[in-house]
Amino acid sequence: MSIRVRLQSPHAAPADFDFAGPEIAIGRAATAGLVIQDSRVSRQHARLVQRDGQWWVEDLGTRNGTLVNGTPLEGARPWRAGDRLQIGDATILFLAPEGGHAVAADPADPAPAAGRETAWANRDGARMSTLNEIHRALAGPLTVPALLDLILARCFDVLHPEEGAILLRAPDGAMVTAASRREGAGPTVAVPRRLIDEVAGKGQPALVLDAAYDDRFAGSQSVMAAGIRSIVAAPIIDADGTLGLITLCSRLAVRKFTQPDLDMLVSIASAAALRVRNVALAEALAARRVIEHELALAHDVQMSMLPRRLPARPEVLLGAQLKPAREIGGDLYDFVVDGDRLWFIVADVAGKSIAAALYMAIVKTLFRATARDGADVEAVAARMNGELARENESMMFVTAAIASLDLGSGELALVDAGHNPALLIDPRGRASVLDVAKGVALGVVADAAYRARRIQVDAGATLILYTDGMTDARDVGGMMFGEPRLHAAVVAAAGAPPGALVAQVMGDVERFATGAPPEDDLTLLAVRYLG
Repeated sequence: MSIRVRLQSPHAAPADFDFAGPEIAIGRAATAGLVIQDSRVSRQHARLVQRDGQWWVEDLGTRNGTLVNGTPLEGARPWRAGDRLQIGDATILFLAPEGGHAVAADPADPAPAAGRETAWANRDGARMSTLNEIHRALAGPLTVPALLDLILARCFDVLHPEEGAILLRAPDGAMVTAASRREGAGPTVAVPRRLIDEVAGKGQPALVLDAAYDDRFAGSQSVMAAGIRSIVAAPIIDADGTLGLITLCSRLAVRKFTQPDLDMLVSIASAAALRVRNVALAEALAARRVIEHELALAHDVQMSMLPRRLPARPEVLLGAQLKPAREIGGDLYDFVVDGDRLWFIVADVAGKSIAAALYMAIVKTLFRATARDGADVEAVAARMNGELARENESMMFVTAAIASLDLGSGELALVDAGHNPALLIDPRGRASVLDVAKGVALGVVADAAYRARRIQVDAGATLILYTDGMTDARDVGGMMFGEPRLHAAVVAAAGAPPGALVAQVMGDVERFATGAPPEDDLTLLAVRYLG
């Protein structure tokens, strides 16, 4: 049922408005159906509503009140053609007959039509101005919580709900409340699941005129108990999907949302979507940069724990290289000279985490503390294992090849604690695998015993120790480098000094795996005995 009203005010020319219902809000707010610019008028002052086939007028509990035909209006009463509303210094006339057909304006009087167009233009201009303010505000440097609070604040400024909430999708896919706001006291109303499914699940905005008669709220005790009747909700959605939703609600006596309100909220949600995504990405990027910086520092610290200079003794030539697969790794090599004995170790901590890097530091400390004072290699391995296994609640462990070489006699003692087999290149460049009793990895069994293999190393022979990252390296097709290729690469480089040998073999592995992401740290150590 349509209605035509005339707004008369001392501040503007009279203007006629046609409404189709079912409700017209009257007040100072820019989003009201009938806007009255008067400081004595509340933002939501009164409303016209259709009930039982006729129009009613209702005061919304304002301080300055509403007059109908000169009589103060209390609550709601029918409004008929010819009735006059007095709100502030403005007068509103009912021009339509009770049957609901609008009365045509006087053709000789162009003011009503011109005034009506001006009023609608003013209201649309106010909405556009508000949206422009929102876009400008959202462009500022904000965190996600501050951004969400700002969005809700703008929604309250423009649409005047009693309560509002912004829900965002959590990593597990659930919609959780990220921001909320309420005018006045009272419990926060939970957003019904069916509304969330409709708005966030289907990406469709929703307008609820009266929750009491809407199937989506059947059984929603929190909504009914709070007296909430009118709800408007819009998805926060971008090209990558639905990020969340904005929902606003109010009692009918305070605010009944309309289609223009929903359109406005959809515009606000669209403006918010890109900013929410961008701010979240920016914060994630900033956090990632902090982590990357910390990992870079950890990498530098870890690399500084490797020997800066290899021992310089006339009896041997040495070469070693470690390349972590990620910023930090769990591989280790080290050398210790104890009198006329050269100790060396290659180890691989289980895992490639920060914990593995810390464990690697412990392994190095234990090796340097025990490989001295004439100890034998079995005792060094046993002592390191006992310390690592003690109170090892995290169940970390490390495989290791631990060796000592008598620089005078050329006697080599080697322990294999669950590690890759060592290679020995004889002076003529032929490779063989050293048969060493396989012991348990360090840190697994506290009282484990280890047996060393003792051999006489000929002058010109080279011992090769490595971690499984060398043999487990894969190409883009998933094929492993493997031990046969490693042996062939070592033999091909056998004539080079140990430093060059290590670099050449390491390069062979990296070229093989070009294009495939590294799966493990690469560590290679070479000791050539000169006699």
